[in-house]
Amino acid sequence: MNKHFNSHTQKSSDTFLEKGDNELLVKIREKKITGSDFEKFCYIKRFYERWMADKDFRDNFSSNPAQYLRLYDLKIDAEEVKPVWDNNFIYTQNQQSSYCNIFEKNFFQKDKNLSLQCVFTDARFQSWQNKQINRCKSQFHPQYHNSIGHYPGCFELSRGCSVGCWFCGISAPKLGDIFLYNEENANLWRQLLESLKNKLGENFGSSFCYWATDPLDNPDYEKFCIDFHQILGKFPYTSTAQVWKYPERVRALLKLSISKGRTNNRFSILSLKILNQIHQQFSAEELATVEFAFQNPEALSSKAIVGRANKRKQSDLSQASEQSSIACVTGFLFNMVERSVKLISPCPVSKKWPDGYIVFDQGNFSDITSLDNLLEKIISSNMNDCITDDKYVKFRDDIQYESLPNGFQLSTRFMTRKFNDSPKLRQLGEALYAGNLMAWEIISLMKNVGVSEANTLYYLNSLLTKGVFEEEVRSIQT
Repeated sequence: MNKHFNSHTQKSSDTFLEKGDNELLVKIREKKITGSDFEKFCYIKRFYERWMADKDFRDNFSSNPAQYLRLYDLKIDAEEVKPVWDNNFIYTQNQQSSYCNIFEKNFFQKDKNLSLQCVFTDARFQSWQNKQINRCKSQFHPQYHNSIGHYPGCFELSRGCSVGCWFCGISAPKLGDIFLYNEENANLWRQLLESLKNKLGENFGSSFCYWATDPLDNPDYEKFCIDFHQILGKFPYTSTAQVWKYPERVRALLKLSISKGRTNNRFSILSLKILNQIHQQFSAEELATVEFAFQNPEALSSKAIVGRANKRKQSDLSQASEQSSIACVTGFLFNMVERSVKLISPCPVSKKWPDGYIVFDQGNFSDITSLDNLLEKIISSNMNDCITDDKYVKFRDDIQYESLPNGFQLSTRFMTRKFNDSPKLRQLGEALYAGNLMAWEIISLMKNVGVSEANTLYYLNSLLTKGVFEEEVRSIQT
């Protein structure tokens, strides 16, 4: 990658980009930028898309910028994107942030940040999600973890996916049955959304309607989204790899999405041919707020070694990254065809969790009553925010333990925490490290050294919220 593309933070030339990052983003999202400013933004974005996806473009652009801008109908001046293509470009003090940093670091990060600020009406779910977020912070590189939305839920509206990407990070099966919008299914769908709204609140609307699926495989996807918006107050985010197949449908979906307040969606680019088709099918202005996920072999972006990609030989993944999960939900995964629910959260890929997410619990439902009962059972069984006496308590297997004179230290590859308030904490740490004691046994042990039950529980519950304990994984069938 050109060294300036990710590292640059300043930009010269007197363009609309120098009006201020936050103001610019707000105006574009709310469509308050019009005319030449908006057009310029759109074509700089299109330049970025070509640069990210096309190795020939990157290798040869600097030799004749004007020719390549004309070839791809990019209506900008080469100077406006010089930090990207010119290795000799030098920033000067007080220059404004460049477009690429605005777009890459802020424009689509906004919704991810908002999802982490959601408050849910069930305190048990809120506490559980916060605990999983704390666990993930210690298991993933900070740069990657900052991109995880930890959305509260997702809905599969089919069984499997027709696209069949060899690198699919969650190992989507081949497309099977589809949850069509008939009278029975529509009633169940709306009842489910109402139930989730009542149980967890309107902020469950930050969920979305795909997982190991492609939304466009369901011919009624838009109808489900309209119900979603009507009940939960938000139009769900769409990510699809089939734009080129259904350009008119996608064009209408983007307009519908914007009309309902959703200003960003995502297209997966599987080949340069697909990128070329999309650029021919849609104007730069139409794609102003659409994020591109570049999956083609020539792209600068790397692939996560998880799911099906993890099963391929390393030689097939010359641009592999250290990212070991693409999961972004810490909450409920619903499959409407199977009428199933799973409680999930991201984790590093492993033999136990080859698709990069933990399944803490799961079950099936037949109607809204059985769904309500199942959700309550999953929540009550998995989301205790206090240690229970009859459970074994031990540190996670991936945590390194070290005794300290006044306590102990817990470390992972990405995080270190010290608990060193008192010499008696060392004894608590040793008991937890041993991993063969129930909570009541630890409480009794600490009483023998003068620590009250209340204080021991305080420390245990504090550690629980930090996500450092091994958790039980259940399976429910109804």
